[in-house]
Amino acid sequence: MKDAAVRRLRHARRGLAMLGITTCLLGATVGAAFADGYGEGKQVGGDEYEYGSSPYAATYDGAVYQYETGKDGNAYYTTYDGNEWADWQGWDDQPVKYKYDPAPASYNEHTYVCYTGEDGYIYWNTYDGQSWKGWAQILSDPKFASAPYAYSNGNYFYVYATSEDGSVYYDQFDGSGWGGWTNVSGESKAKYDPYAFSYDGYENVFWNGDDGKVYWNRYDGTEWSGAKALPNGIIFDYAPYAVGNDGNIWVFSSTDDGYPAWNTFDGKEWGEWTVYDQLDAKVKYQPAAYVYDEKIQVAYTGDDHHGYYAEYDGDWSDWQDIGDNYNYDPYIYEYEDTTYLTYTGEDSYAYVKTYEEGDDDSGY
Repeated sequence: MKDAAVRRLRHARRGLAMLGITTCLLGATVGAAFADGYGEGKQVGGDEYEYGSSPYAATYDGAVYQYETGKDGNAYYTTYDGNEWADWQGWDDQPVKYKYDPAPASYNEHTYVCYTGEDGYIYWNTYDGQSWKGWAQILSDPKFASAPYAYSNGNYFYVYATSEDGSVYYDQFDGSGWGGWTNVSGESKAKYDPYAFSYDGYENVFWNGDDGKVYWNRYDGTEWSGAKALPNGIIFDYAPYAVGNDGNIWVFSSTDDGYPAWNTFDGKEWGEWTVYDQLDAKVKYQPAAYVYDEKIQVAYTGDDHHGYYAEYDGDWSDWQDIGDNYNYDPYIYEYEDTTYLTYTGEDSYAYVKTYEEGDDDSGY
């Protein structure tokens, strides 16, 4: 690293220390070899279409269903059966052009996917193993200005999104009908799409406020606790991501000056933000995180179009540079007892990498 860059990093750490924020070295070098990680990327589903957003995936009925948003505004999906990826395909009944990321999840013996339309409304479709039901609008008064985020806790299929006025809303489907959109962000206004998940008896939702703070609200089955800003001191950009592990919630985000950052909730209170400032590149977009085999995996996209990855099992590994040709948000999911990292390439095609244990870096 050049001397000027070193001086900038030291200056950044001094500034963060004055704000009571922890900085973390993790490892001496980016890309240093360590036992586990992701190998080479494999193109998914061919190159017939080009994509302009992040991919998302859900497992259903023994297969992976992966979705993308085409640069042409059409929704596409492919499937993986453990041996090969199918060709990309779309739907003839798509009612409007779509934008932003897809939002899939599996629930109640069906798999679902949602998109935000260019008209500002959210549309959904569901597959029962035999046929797709057909696209329909999730009725709403607000129009939405973000991608939706969807997940299931077994009882409901949830969809969250940010409206045109910056409010975060959610709706839930019980297998028969939708409950109606509810504001969960209160007076705060969000940038980008929210992230939500179920953990430790609560439904949790996170978003990046227009003031640069990360906000959190949670539901205990009876009422929402109310929107709260996490301990601050630095400004964040892009959407956050969160996972639960060993009774703690971990939330990850990107600072406005391009550093990975994370915080933890121990069930009672949030700690201080930890900022990692040793990457050669700056990070952008929403990070991805996943808990597998009691390890937290986290990946970011750099402004150099490389992917960066680290894992935590009580101690942080070195960060790996996991290759070039990354664009938008990465996404990590589990299938058949391993994890996969999928991403849209700088070349606008979809790729996936397999998590590997040991020193073999051969990839797929």
